Amino acid sequence: MPQLYFDNATTSYPKPQALRRVLSSFYDHPIGSYGRSPDAATMAATTQVEQLRDRLAAWLGVHDADHVVLCENATFGINAILQGFAPLRQKGAWVWLSPLEHNAVMRPLTALCQRYGLHYAVMPHQVDGRVDVAQLNIMQPTEHPALAIVNIESNVNGVVQPVAEIAAAMRRWGVPLLCDATQCPGSAPLHTDEWGVDFVVFTGHKGLLGPSGTGGYYMRRPQDIEPLTLGGNGTHSESLMAVSEMPDRFLAGTPNLLGLTAWAAAMEEIPPYAIAPETWCRALDEVAALPDIHLHRALETENQGYLFSLTHKSLSPSELAYRLHHHFGIITRAGLHCAPLAHGTLGTLQGGGTLRISASPYQTADDLEYLLKALHGILHD
Repeated sequence: MPQLYFDNATTSYPKPQALRRVLSSFYDHPIGSYGRSPDAATMAATTQVEQLRDRLAAWLGVHDADHVVLCENATFGINAILQGFAPLRQKGAWVWLSPLEHNAVMRPLTALCQRYGLHYAVMPHQVDGRVDVAQLNIMQPTEHPALAIVNIESNVNGVVQPVAEIAAAMRRWGVPLLCDATQCPGSAPLHTDEWGVDFVVFTGHKGLLGPSGTGGYYMRRPQDIEPLTLGGNGTHSESLMAVSEMPDRFLAGTPNLLGLTAWAAAMEEIPPYAIAPETWCRALDEVAALPDIHLHRALETENQGYLFSLTHKSLSPSELAYRLHHHFGIITRAGLHCAPLAHGTLGTLQGGGTLRISASPYQTADDLEYLLKALHGILHD
């Protein structure tokens, strides 16, 4: 029985060979901390991290690579921005959200609501959770939000939001926009500068094929954010005050040099998806036709990412996941996927969530065909 991993929305597998080589050989030589030792090994690793920053800037579609801050994950980046953005602490402030946000947004936002009286509202949307830009454009809020937040691609049903149109609406009102790019595949570049997005957070271990414990965030105007953490970073060590240079202003302590250099190697080997979008969407149609199955996906195929969810009339998501793994060796994920707001939007919260299936760029049409046969098989059983 093969082992097929269809849980890439949790973390990607397999990882590129170059990443594994770095992880296995990194400590073959003595190595210091990022930017703080003159030996060849440390300087080479520091250079690789700066090359990673440049590649990430290109993937994000931003001109200022120095405004890309590397950290341990997207959740840290979201916390850094939300807790460091002073307008969110003002009396009467509120935030506009897309309806498919993850707890990486909702938990720190809820904490700010409890601490400062901040509140939030959900943008108008269609039944699949995609923001209804036509409705958004005709709305006339009496008070504009301090911030808008949009999850570019849902980790529950794979819906891709119309970021360019949402950003245009926010610009008309002078509202900064934070985008969560955690689920965006690495082979699909973003256009942050072109869209006019103010903040983007991302993680390394999913579509960008890096190791866990890597991620980052981009800030168009870093001066609008107070650093979440302060400490030594090798710059202006004679001063007890935080530095102003970027990205050093948001770097404190010893970074994950091992993980970042491995991620840098992975970024050189990100392939396009072997499963064509039209093949993926045809497979979704076949899943939707299965008896007693409800498919959770985008209403329109052009808005569909490489993941989807399903629920069954009588079988729980966990039972479906167990059958796929036990009988066919297919690894998926069942539950709420840390996104109760999204499940509330899609009507799957009370039922315990969904079975989620998410593809890797390395998976083939044959892998997809095996998955479809397995779904037929577990429902027949």
